[in-house]
Amino acid sequence: MPLLGDDLASQFGTSVVHNALLRLLEERGLTLVSSYQVNLGGTEDFRNLVENSNTKKQSKLNALSAADKVELAPLGYLPQLRSQKVAIEAQGWGETAISLDVKLKVHDPSGAAGVNIDLVRMAASALRAGRGGYLAEASSLLKSPPGTAI
Repeated sequence: MPLLGDDLASQFGTSVVHNALLRLLEERGLTLVSSYQVNLGGTEDFRNLVENSNTKKQSKLNALSAADKVELAPLGYLPQLRSQKVAIEAQGWGETAISLDVKLKVHDPSGAAGVNIDLVRMAASALRAGRGGYLAEASSLLKSPPGTAI
């Protein structure tokens, strides 16, 4: 039986954007001072973050390249906010301060739909090929691929 992992990364969600920004800082030679992700919204994913904060928070941290300098704040569940979230502080050359606030508005179910379809296709293909266990090709679509702690 093919196994995929836990907590998918949406096609263009907060974890994807946050991680891309953290990688960009590193690629451009900036020093990350701190980063936080305020998670306040109105989807079931936000409700899960509030009600099951330990595992969901760890899964979100697994998706970030500089997780040791990132704080996640599961502030609450407000249905009218839908999907909103990111702030990053860094230092450039000569310790020049850089601050970045990002407000991301996405429709989580739509962003997850394509990823879910891709995961189902991967699992079906592996099943047809007689492959079981964890599918390495699914790792890039998951916040917590097999082998990461949650």
